Amino acid sequence: MTKFLKNITLFFIIVFTLNLSNCKKDDPLTVVKPKEYFPAFPGSYWYYTNGEVSTVSKEYVAHSYPLSVSSTEYSEEKLVPFIDNKYYLYEYNITQNSMKYPLKQLLLETLSKKWIVNEVDGQKIYRQTTEKLDSIYLKMPAVNGKIDSVKYKDIIVVVEYMDTLGVNRWNTKEFYSKNIGLIRVDVNNPYDVSDAVILKQLTHYHINN
Repeated sequence: MTKFLKNITLFFIIVFTLNLSNCKKDDPLTVVKPKEYFPAFPGSYWYYTNGEVSTVSKEYVAHSYPLSVSSTEYSEEKLVPFIDNKYYLYEYNITQNSMKYPLKQLLLETLSKKWIVNEVDGQKIYRQTTEKLDSIYLKMPAVNGKIDSVKYKDIIVVVEYMDTLGVNRWNTKEFYSKNIGLIRVDVNNPYDVSDAVILKQLTHYHINN
């Protein structure tokens, strides 16, 4: 009888251990939620004056990325927003087609030093948060002869530029509004003295938070 009880006890210990092991394997993935200046929650969308529409998939998507060029090691798989059926968002970092720089940091919430986001033909590409504005007005296209404007608050301005040219000769300037996201993009020819032009502005949006 004693031997029988020992065997039964051992059996239940093994079953319990296996169940614990299976539970660990079935642990849910970590969800990386978007942050305030790029609130790309699943189901959100943004429409722009140049016809572009940016959308987020309806669910968080499992994803990981290579950690370096020479290594086959990948980041821990997590659930992240999936944008325009091609970009995965890790807070303020977005995936790009680069083994050397798999993530592109879009912005920082504080005025910052430059950070590298890519390299093209040996030329390093940097981004930098250069301004924080209380508000900005965006002029909308004329409707029935009337030009309207929209006020956005809590703005962060980020420029992207080539290292050899410096921050004052930027290629793009992006405006992000708190709890809304990207509201405007300016483009500039860093080799020309002509004024920058507005590439696109936000017309309407939905944040599915």
